[in-house]
Amino acid sequence: MRLPILLSLITAFLVAGCGSQKEAIKRYYVIESLNDSTMISTDPMHQPDAWCEVDEVEVYPAFDTRRIVLRDNSHQVRYFGNHEWAVPPADFLTPIIIDYLAESGTFARVAARFWERTPDYRLQTTIFNLEVVSSQRKTFEAHLNLKFDLIDVDTDAILLTHTADRKSPLRERDLNLLASEISLIFHEELAAFASKTKETLSNQ
Repeated sequence: MRLPILLSLITAFLVAGCGSQKEAIKRYYVIESLNDSTMISTDPMHQPDAWCEVDEVEVYPAFDTRRIVLRDNSHQVRYFGNHEWAVPPADFLTPIIIDYLAESGTFARVAARFWERTPDYRLQTTIFNLEVVSSQRKTFEAHLNLKFDLIDVDTDAILLTHTADRKSPLRERDLNLLASEISLIFHEELAAFASKTKETLSNQ
């Protein structure tokens, strides 16, 4: 009788031990609007009377996911298991673009869709890379590679293109710092695009 009892006790201890292990906690990160040192301001006397429709940001497939991409070789990527974007990147970035272009006065009207009239311009944004890069020294870099295309709706011609492929080292291996740095890079390049747009439209 003692052997079955002993086996039962061992099984009970093993089950209790497994049940007491802590579950891995998932952490979620956001790309946010800044308070806004990157904001360019258009002179109200020279604000273009132009409407711009903003297409949903296109993200290349490997990065079009809530899973955060870690690149640890030239053509090799992995995904963090317990760290994710709160929503897919396009869902962050599209409203940031609309809000920024509207608040900076780059256009008279900015929206994802217009019903009352045809817009003058359309903005297409492509994200080629949105990732954290692990260097040989085991440090992290934020990497954002993007393109803005401003399209004349009447002619369907690209009026202006702005591209950027930037890496920025993180002071710690902390994905909260990744989200912060991606936010900053995106806003700086959006500001550069808005400034070029202002100049281009004022010269027309």
